[in-house]
Amino acid sequence: MNFPKLFEPLAVHGMEMKNRIVMPAMHLNYTMDGTVTDQLAAFYEARAKGGAGLIIVGGCLVNEFSGGMSMIGLQSDEYIPGLKRLVQVCRAHDARVGAQLYNAGAYAHRVFIRKQALSSSTHVSRFTNEEAREMNKEDIARTIGDFASAAARAREAGFDMVEILTGGGYLISQFLSPLINKRTDEYGGAIENRMRFGREVVHAVRAAVGKDFCVGVRLAGNDFVPGSHTNTESRMFAQVCEEAGADMFNVTGGWHETRIPQITTDLPPAGYAYLARGIREAVSIPVAASNRINRAELAEELIHEGFADLVCIARGLIADSEFPNKAREGRSREIRPCVACNQKCFDHVFLLKPVGCLTNALAGEEALRTIGTAKSPRRVLVIGGGPAGCEAALRSAGRGHQVELWEREPVLGGQVAWWSHPTGKKDFARLFEYYDAALSRAGVRVRLGEKFTPDLLEKDAFDCVLVPAGAKPTLPRVPGIEGFQVVQAWDVLKGRATTGRNVVVVGGGAVGLETAIHLASQGTLTPEQLHFLMLHEAESPETLRELMTRGSKCVTVVEMLPDAGKDIGRSTRWTVLKKTRLYGIKILTGTRLTEVTPTTVICENAQGKVIELPADSVVSAVGAEPDKGPAEELEALMPGKVRVIGDARSVGNVAQAIEEGLAAALEI
Repeated sequence: MNFPKLFEPLAVHGMEMKNRIVMPAMHLNYTMDGTVTDQLAAFYEARAKGGAGLIIVGGCLVNEFSGGMSMIGLQSDEYIPGLKRLVQVCRAHDARVGAQLYNAGAYAHRVFIRKQALSSSTHVSRFTNEEAREMNKEDIARTIGDFASAAARAREAGFDMVEILTGGGYLISQFLSPLINKRTDEYGGAIENRMRFGREVVHAVRAAVGKDFCVGVRLAGNDFVPGSHTNTESRMFAQVCEEAGADMFNVTGGWHETRIPQITTDLPPAGYAYLARGIREAVSIPVAASNRINRAELAEELIHEGFADLVCIARGLIADSEFPNKAREGRSREIRPCVACNQKCFDHVFLLKPVGCLTNALAGEEALRTIGTAKSPRRVLVIGGGPAGCEAALRSAGRGHQVELWEREPVLGGQVAWWSHPTGKKDFARLFEYYDAALSRAGVRVRLGEKFTPDLLEKDAFDCVLVPAGAKPTLPRVPGIEGFQVVQAWDVLKGRATTGRNVVVVGGGAVGLETAIHLASQGTLTPEQLHFLMLHEAESPETLRELMTRGSKCVTVVEMLPDAGKDIGRSTRWTVLKKTRLYGIKILTGTRLTEVTPTTVICENAQGKVIELPADSVVSAVGAEPDKGPAEELEALMPGKVRVIGDARSVGNVAQAIEEGLAAALEI
């Protein structure tokens, strides 16, 4: 497929871009002192080489109140030499480079800035849970000057543009929002006054960089916080910014503290593109759409249909640095996908770890690891087509080995093949569409529906055998657990087990909660039914909401730990727990299963109280154990040639499986 709109050049205030693909600023944790590191430079160089039209780095701190030093420094001249190097490695591949001017305001943690955060008004931030101090007139004037000085440094360092961060709940948002801004001077009150600080920042930055330099603005299309701005007010602010000297808008979703998912799999692809269209209709300068745009086909459609002039592809470019080049060459099926898991990108930011990617174990390690050609090509057999097996086969072939992959099921994917759709994680299925195309291009012979037995294998047919055979679920050891009404969560998600009306799910980790949501959603309105009923106003909004969230089952989750979902990352756990509340799922934490009877589940809570729950069905989601599969027989047949990887060695997640697959390939 061709993408004529996506790869059409665009000039933004004299900045010539070869295509409409923007990599927006993301916190990466690749520097601990604000300086440009080899890791940071190599990461961005790979994305420039991969064909991105514009790369915006940052956030870049404008002063000592802006945020932590794990972010890129732009608050003094000492950072300019490193930034020049960063710009040069990207410009060498014909990418344009921008610096995002960042000030977190009340979002800045005291532990990082070593002082009290500043904001439009004194308040306790719902993001940091710390009190920020109201900025006085001197603070305001100094901060505006700091934005301007940082912009001037960016131009001196060779950047093609600067982008002022005004959305997302950061400092300028805190002046804009009536929820935070309670000032009574010229910077508070009516919206015209609340926009004053942001307007003055844009105006000062324009003056600092001159008339012939591109100035962008990162804008929240809707704060998604009750009492704050919607797209209506965002349009007004965009018009003010354009009048003050802005050349381009980059429109994102809401604040960090919003309870509306922003980048998780819950948000439909390009779910906030309508916000960009709203801004585009109000201004005369180019607009970029953001959030969950991770397919070239979707990016092309957004530009073609007038939602935006450019598209931001953030985590999609972490997952595959060659995303633009592959799309331009008509190889979109070979783009390693972002699956919107947040596990190694956003969650790593909160854990103060370097950002990586579940689907691409090399992301962020471009300066540390490379895939070289093997000194001695070997014949490699991989038994199992799950994440570990597919990655091991692909990377082994990339190193020059002759590879075969045998999978007993008719499709690739392992466990992912059956849990991705019922748990609402459809993007995970795209991972194996990618592997199917990439393995074919790499010359890997894939044999599907091939149930391995040792007699199929000639003793000397292969030099090395990798066995990522997977895992199998376990059961809790309590009386009655072998009853007919007890089923495995895996079988429920596979569609191989049915459940009654009253269901008790034992285990409140990720698998248990997602299975509970899957069951509780049965009998609710489908998206198509909801669209029809809303379009024709057949029912009231209250009735529709009830029909959307109350299905045909009553579901209870029993969890031994004090909290449910402890194995889910911070950036997605709250969305899972929110859905359990929306679907009316009852969660009993600190509660231990003691017995299963034909009609009930008997538990004991932390206080020793016995709880009896009615149960037509009991679903076990208490964990899994390695399934060694044919590994032991193979080792006897081919001593020293067999290596067990993935869940067959130690039960983990998809990210760990892909990392193990890569590691195994590098060792052959």
